Amino acid sequence: MKKTKKQIILFLVLTFVLSWAFMFGVIVPAALRSHAHPEDTSSQAVAMALTAAVMFFPAIGVALTRLITSDWTDCKLRPHLKGNAAPYLIGWFGPLVLMLLGTALYFALFPSQFTTATFMEKPWGALLVLVAPLLNVVNCFGEEWGWRGFLFPKMKEGRSFARTAVLVGLIWGIWHAPIIAVGHNYAKVADTDPWWMIAAAIAAMCAFCVVLSFLFSYISTKADSVWPAVLAHGCVNGCAGLGILFLPAPDAANPFVGPTPTGIVGGAFFILTAIWIAAAMRKREKAG
Repeated sequence: MKKTKKQIILFLVLTFVLSWAFMFGVIVPAALRSHAHPEDTSSQAVAMALTAAVMFFPAIGVALTRLITSDWTDCKLRPHLKGNAAPYLIGWFGPLVLMLLGTALYFALFPSQFTTATFMEKPWGALLVLVAPLLNVVNCFGEEWGWRGFLFPKMKEGRSFARTAVLVGLIWGIWHAPIIAVGHNYAKVADTDPWWMIAAAIAAMCAFCVVLSFLFSYISTKADSVWPAVLAHGCVNGCAGLGILFLPAPDAANPFVGPTPTGIVGGAFFILTAIWIAAAMRKREKAG
């Protein structure tokens, strides 16, 4: 336990120092330039590419921690495909199903916002969601080897599944704070809004990460491998904007509400899934 605690602290220090240095020094200035010149599509592309690049830092944190502590045991890199079809299928398609349900709920509550005009202009977007987990597998591995492949198993020692999922989710959400402050996932809070809106966006991201933490941790634990969580993360990243295709304009979305899963309505079925997983795991833990 003492060695594990040292590894957790070392991993968090390395990951946050390296990640936040890159976020504050590179991504935040790029994002602010992009907001100042919205007509410049190249600056927006650069900001997006940099945001994708920072996803590799948790994996760097794992590699450095294991190198420094000379511990390469149980890296969670083996896929363990045999007998684990369910975790992989859930990782690939589960988030998409939950997002479609959340999107349907959103437009059922706000039918006046529904239109197919944007979707008809980009119908190929609907096809890409089916391969989104593969398209995002590299950068999502960068995060998931850190959060689900290292931090969750280490923090799970001596803790319940639910408590560990909440703690890891909060850490994961706080890790996003610098880029959330400049509009990532919550574009309406970008640099001109009052500080409390930025704080609300960071809090909302923490809540979203806690909810996702239950699903991602559950399927990676079931398979004893990081790869189901990598697929699920890739699905979320690749499909999160699907509901926006049915809005009259992209900026018509309210990220705190929906139809994206970062909102309370768009993410309603992720929340229900997290509650179900928490209850099921508590029952199993009580049964030994």
